[in-house]
Amino acid sequence: MVQPSDDGPPGAQLERTMLSWRRTTVSFTAVALLLARFAVIEAPRPVALAAVAAVGLTWAVAIHLIRMRIARLTRPVRRTLPLVVTLILLYSLTGTLLLVS
Repeated sequence: MVQPSDDGPPGAQLERTMLSWRRTTVSFTAVALLLARFAVIEAPRPVALAAVAAVGLTWAVAIHLIRMRIARLTRPVRRTLPLVVTLILLYSLTGTLLLVS
């Protein structure tokens, strides 16, 4: 359970955590758009379609997991955070493969 911090009013830590998850959502969206744009511009057509589909699916799953985590901020971390980290690694791998191809 989230405990109030000593550096502000009760609930401030919870609000900061929620805002950080919102920033993560914005970052995921920006990276997804950049990867999709890069795939469409630089990759051959079949690879670009597969990359855009993979990026879109990964983005949708990440946004869903982040929204679930925001809704359950007062509960301990279970499976949501490791899944978000896995999706970040998949984005990194997709970007690397697009750069190499």
